Amino acid sequence: MTSNFPFLRLPRELRDEIYKYFVTAPAPPVPYALQLNNPPPYSPISLDLSILRVNKQIHDEASRIFYGRTVFPLRIMISDWHMPGGSYRDDFKTQFEIIYEAPWEEVVYSYSENGVVLYRGLQEYNSSLWTLTDDEAVESIPGHRYRKLIRHIRVDILDSRISVGERVKHSISIKARRRVRKMLTPLAYRLERVLSDTARDAEVEINVISSMFKHEYSGGTEAGILAKDKPLPARILNIYKELIETAWPFTAGSWSYKLNLPPTIEQQCPGLGHEIIRWCDLHNETTEEEKHINSRMKVQHPYVWAKRYGRHVVMEYEVDLWNAQEQWSRLIGANIRIAF
Repeated sequence: MTSNFPFLRLPRELRDEIYKYFVTAPAPPVPYALQLNNPPPYSPISLDLSILRVNKQIHDEASRIFYGRTVFPLRIMISDWHMPGGSYRDDFKTQFEIIYEAPWEEVVYSYSENGVVLYRGLQEYNSSLWTLTDDEAVESIPGHRYRKLIRHIRVDILDSRISVGERVKHSISIKARRRVRKMLTPLAYRLERVLSDTARDAEVEINVISSMFKHEYSGGTEAGILAKDKPLPARILNIYKELIETAWPFTAGSWSYKLNLPPTIEQQCPGLGHEIIRWCDLHNETTEEEKHINSRMKVQHPYVWAKRYGRHVVMEYEVDLWNAQEQWSRLIGANIRIAF
């Protein structure tokens, strides 16, 4: 820092206004139901933050503006499928799949009706583009010096489960039904660690978007919201209760939250969101073992964490089992852990 630097002689209030011009950007629009069959690509925050490299004082001041005013978007896409589960034709098991995209990481995981979480990726590792890293390194982003500055998180839950459609054809298993409110707990725990000790100062906005609304009425709006002059069928109400339960883990953190439901739901069922959230709080059956298992996102062979441009992504990394020892030694040298 030097007094000869004209910018730093400006009043702090004016400097902050200038920082806002360089290091803030509007949050991407919230997806709507008609987009769920072909959702727009997730867009991590993309800004030229070279101003942070000018000097330490400008870095510290501009960082406070960037992390304090930016709305960091988290996108969660949920789907499900059924698998044969017994000797009888009608026996089946429900499996959930969650795609999670955040400014600092991307991962896919399956969640079984027994609560088993398996992490995987959708891309193959390319050494020319990505750098291998490990489970612990994922926790380093965002940096601890910046986490305490984050104030605004937006969680968009895009639910495309077939089990929230025609239940006669795609009825969710009873065992899986009890797991609905737990399947996003690994991501809520991750957010708790990101916000760290200052979570109480942060606000999390939660948007629940379900594919069941896009064709509910032929005269529905473009955003897939139920027509205001139509009564709310009991079937839809029960399904939306389930959707609210799905979002519950993000309401259970230390932060303040805002849960956004379609206007018609709010108009015809005032307080439904708070009612279901309170029920989930009272019936929280999460065990210490579940907390321990879900407290870290640990990958297993053939998947690894890779890093590019400050963002971690789970990728497939095939290892030739005939040369496993050689591969293992090389990966250990790169500080990588793979569980065979």
